[in-house]
Amino acid sequence: MSTALEKEWKRLLAKEEKMFSSAENRKETKLDEKIKELTGKIEEKIPEKLSATLDAAFYKAFLMIFEKGTGVIEKTFKGDELQLEFQVNDFRVDKKPTKRSLRKLEAVGKKSKLLNSAVTTVEGIGLGVLGVGIPDIPVFLSMLLKGMYETAASYGYDYNKKEEQILILRMIAAGLADGAEKRKADRLVEEWLGFASATEALTFEDEVKRASAALSNAMLMAKFIQGLPVVGAAGGVSNPVVYQKVSQYAALKYKKRYLAAKRQNV
Repeated sequence: MSTALEKEWKRLLAKEEKMFSSAENRKETKLDEKIKELTGKIEEKIPEKLSATLDAAFYKAFLMIFEKGTGVIEKTFKGDELQLEFQVNDFRVDKKPTKRSLRKLEAVGKKSKLLNSAVTTVEGIGLGVLGVGIPDIPVFLSMLLKGMYETAASYGYDYNKKEEQILILRMIAAGLADGAEKRKADRLVEEWLGFASATEALTFEDEVKRASAALSNAMLMAKFIQGLPVVGAAGGVSNPVVYQKVSQYAALKYKKRYLAAKRQNV
């Protein structure tokens, strides 16, 4: 087996374990304590129904985009170019796996992530200043899925398939999970990828609900703040944070999936 392929595989596994350790062993700083105290005061003012409202808003946005919006999202990036670039990079890996050829695959997705993150910041802050909170969810979700689609395409996977959409939904939930919950959420992703035996069967609607709840929990406070005029600009800052967590996790998993397939074929 290729030495470069094995080194890259071990590097990825180490990176994956570091991600889990960081989530499980993170120690609170004084700043964290102050933020927690502040957020506690804000949480007291959040209406009880807002969580359910956010869950429903994300759920409806997911269904709408998967059913009618994917074609619109595809117009915002050059899918054909990503596919061609993947084929070129994949050919290089097949011909001679090297550190450079393997990292080329990773580089393709990074270009779009930087732009998408910047756009989610502007979109969030802009709507926040206007006092818009929940109505911008389809806009943000479209940007998040755009990044997921680009990552999938850069590794040669078809995001239009229902099965791939389930993987994307599981990645969103796992990317936003924290602490010990991260490994639990990650196991569902590993099960889909075939790296772990399946423990439960979930319907597509269940998957959408899980991803919606994860996004709702991650953005609950920010969306409450974002719904307030002027102060809402602070809420928009959460958009790129959520985007980065999900996109970094997805990039790691897509690369693991790709490398696993290559290791089997060598």
